[in-house]
Amino acid sequence: MLIDHTNGRVLDVLESRDKQALLAWLREGKQSGLLWSLEEVTCDMWGAYPQAIQEVFGRSVRVTVDRFHVMKHFQEQLADARRELQRGIGREQSKLLKGSRFLWLTNPENLSAEQRGHLQTLKQKFPLLGKLADHREALRAIFEDRSITTVATAVGRLRQWCDAGRELGLYAVNQFNKTLTHWMEEIANYFVSRSSNGRTEGFNRGLRSILQRACGMQNFSHFRLRVLHQFG
Repeated sequence: MLIDHTNGRVLDVLESRDKQALLAWLREGKQSGLLWSLEEVTCDMWGAYPQAIQEVFGRSVRVTVDRFHVMKHFQEQLADARRELQRGIGREQSKLLKGSRFLWLTNPENLSAEQRGHLQTLKQKFPLLGKLADHREALRAIFEDRSITTVATAVGRLRQWCDAGRELGLYAVNQFNKTLTHWMEEIANYFVSRSSNGRTEGFNRGLRSILQRACGMQNFSHFRLRVLHQFG
């Protein structure tokens, strides 16, 4: 699904997610004038997206990796890192962590006072897990820091964060550092205009509602027309 964030509408729905389908659509949009004012594209960390954009527009269009996809990917690595740590603390101590996954994954401001107190207790009992949770909050703080307005500043802060993560000595965190380093420029581009794919997720729910009301659709062309009629 391709979204016009400026005007809040669906531009099109492609039947295939592969690079060639996207290239064809971008080239047609450029030739027709539909994309003549395109300045920035937000996407997730799937390599075909930026590759297709750069093949059609070169460096004239800024490619931004959506910050929420970055955090989602890091959350997945955090789960692996916690399991990595729990394997080394023994069965009896592991019992103290049972049922605490929600506390580690939820933003502190969304926890109740009692839950925050419980999390703080767990951090004191399991210092390395506490450092891991604080490392997550440090990444969120970078994304929330409104004083970061340039790619260069963002890259510097993100590299410092990666350096701090290496000191934890966890395989899962180091793997995420590799991903972040690979996508560093595209992630840092977020700080220029702070664009996100939040609206896309809303449209995705709308598309699912069309499918639910129709009890599923076998004909993609009919589905595409319904989407464009309702959201285009």
